[in-house]
Amino acid sequence: MANDSGTGLSDLRSVADGASLHYLGTVVVNLVGFLLNLVLTRMLGASVYGIYAYGTMILAAVLPFANLGSDVSITRYLSANRDDTGYQRRMLGLAYLTTISISGIVAATLFVAAPTINAYTLEEPLFTAAMQVFAIALPFQGLGQVAASTMRGLEKPKEKTVIMVAGPTFQLLAIGGAVAVGYSLLGIAAAFAVAAVMSALFAITYSLSRADLRPTGGFSKGEAAEFYNFSAPLTLSQAASFLFKRVDLFMVGIFLASADVGIYNIAVLLAGVIAMPLAGFNQFFPPVASRLYSNDEHETLESIYATVTRWSITASILVALPLFIYRAEVLALFGPEFVAGTAVIALFIAAQLFNAAAGPANDLLTMTDHQYVVMGNHFVFGVLNVGLNYVFILEFGLIGAAIATAAILATLNAVRVVQVWYLEGLFAYSLEIWKPFVAAGVASATMYGLQLYLDGLVVAIVGGAVGTVAFLGTLYLLGIDDEDREIADEYLGLVP
Repeated sequence: MANDSGTGLSDLRSVADGASLHYLGTVVVNLVGFLLNLVLTRMLGASVYGIYAYGTMILAAVLPFANLGSDVSITRYLSANRDDTGYQRRMLGLAYLTTISISGIVAATLFVAAPTINAYTLEEPLFTAAMQVFAIALPFQGLGQVAASTMRGLEKPKEKTVIMVAGPTFQLLAIGGAVAVGYSLLGIAAAFAVAAVMSALFAITYSLSRADLRPTGGFSKGEAAEFYNFSAPLTLSQAASFLFKRVDLFMVGIFLASADVGIYNIAVLLAGVIAMPLAGFNQFFPPVASRLYSNDEHETLESIYATVTRWSITASILVALPLFIYRAEVLALFGPEFVAGTAVIALFIAAQLFNAAAGPANDLLTMTDHQYVVMGNHFVFGVLNVGLNYVFILEFGLIGAAIATAAILATLNAVRVVQVWYLEGLFAYSLEIWKPFVAAGVASATMYGLQLYLDGLVVAIVGGAVGTVAFLGTLYLLGIDDEDREIADEYLGLVP
């Protein structure tokens, strides 16, 4: 499966370059998010933090409707039409116009519906006003996404990473300032909205300054039809993805207490760190895949797909091991109440590893014109997740939600890999796939052994560092693939 062509290696380097920058950016974003949630949980407690988490979760759930899939669409059309600047500008103008129009309607609907949402879910006096303030942030979040996707579609990883880091940084500064002066939940919600405005203004200004591309009007009916034919199913797909990604938290808020929402949300956020490597590759794999697919470079595309999947598995295991082994110690940082999420985080770590093992299969389906398959996947598994969560939450409580959603995520990712193979004949795995699993065994034994001598936060820090060294050292002893060696030599200078 090795790819010896210069073009293939160049494309792989493009993905690696974007992924490495995105990964560094994601590390910063997750660190900022960790600090923000640590401050909020310590200052607010599990119950009030649960109200905050519930409001931001609902905002994230309706965000796909705010730009009608324009963020993903603009990635595809900018990348696949590099030689037609006029077309790119018209598509960018359509993306911004769509986002401004639709997001205003969705935000207004959310503002008006806030009391009803509260009545059927948390039934907390503070939630309605907080949700209405959160709704103000929605249009600005949508615009920021389009600006970031412009850099992604133009394959500008540095610029995309800057925009990605700016948003959470504004959040930390604004919300941290609100907490510092003693504001309660409503003040924190207002700071969240202010941060969204600042992030959008920065993202748009920065993206326009870094690309010789300005949004224009003048798009034809045919171009608009082409755009919406791609974006509409993506919107439904992204909306349906809420059903298998976050409907569990929504239903925890319906059937359990706000404190349970807070505990569950922290466990899910921590496990989500495992998705960082794949998220990095997925930032710049789609435009590369779109270009290769459009040029009928099937063999090159398969080689890059298999390599990126192996990288995703390797990097995700490295992140997952210390989090799984020392999960109780990590949760205790947020307060003693949050240690109750130990079993929840263990299940989601397993689910995220299945996600990593599927590699960029979902994005590959999208970029090879199977967006309706993606939409169908999300709806089918989303509905299944709603049903399983209903049954399991009523039967098992908090852990039931985790069992249901983790099982759905694992199964969905297995199905995606099979679909890519069946529909496009692209296989996700190479013979080198066994190496990270051997390295994981060595690292796990090392980290568990340290628990005999250390405990608390110390064992998490020391064990994580020693386990990382053991994992990487074992990989090196097992031998580095030639393709990986070239990438490591060019970007890291680690391989002679």
